[in-house]
Amino acid sequence: MEPTKLIYMEDMQALSGMAHVLEIISEVDKICVVLDQTIFYPQGGGQPYDLGIIKSENATFQVVEVRFIDGIVKHFGTFLEGEFTVGDQVNLQVDGDRRKLHARLHSGGHIVDMAVTSLDLDWIPGKGYHFPDGPYVEYEGNLPEDLEQREQLRKNLEQKMNEFVSSGITTQIKFVTKDEMKDLVRHVPANLPENKPSRIVLYGDFAVPCGGTHVANLSDIGVMSIKKLGIKNGNIKVSYILN
Repeated sequence: MEPTKLIYMEDMQALSGMAHVLEIISEVDKICVVLDQTIFYPQGGGQPYDLGIIKSENATFQVVEVRFIDGIVKHFGTFLEGEFTVGDQVNLQVDGDRRKLHARLHSGGHIVDMAVTSLDLDWIPGKGYHFPDGPYVEYEGNLPEDLEQREQLRKNLEQKMNEFVSSGITTQIKFVTKDEMKDLVRHVPANLPENKPSRIVLYGDFAVPCGGTHVANLSDIGVMSIKKLGIKNGNIKVSYILN
């Protein structure tokens, strides 16, 4: 089977689209639908999966989980009415409120990194977690031992983050080779997926490797706050919230 075409990689704002059914797989307690292309974001990169509805002329499928497995996007869920047939043309509808929240949180994580870069901190980006229950970004590096200095750093980062948000910079994307990426971004992760297009997200001249969905304009993120700046398991942890 050919890999699923990832429409969300090309158009991060698309909340509806069309596709054709390639396969319907029945599992123990759920059904998996495979399409030739999708706007549904599968969980990964610290961002949760999309939810929504897939409809044909005769059937409605509620998507409750989306996963990317060996180049194929698998839409898990249940039929609310009817059933699909292989070859059916279907309409895709993503839950817009959920997608927009996740895009704001994901872009917010990159704004943290923009602030870190702007303040010339020699931190190396690590894990990012952009779920609504407590988003954060981790770094390798050091924090001031003095608590007053640490608090001042937190305030400086927060100020920079909100300067970037209020700048109203438009988000852009660019597909590049991994060799080209090395010249465009501050840090290239060692674990970039091999079965997805190689893409960078740009906010002005700040670029980061990322295959997730993001806001169209940084002002869409809203006011940001750093909830906590500390050390966890030997890494710097920047916990942030959107107000």
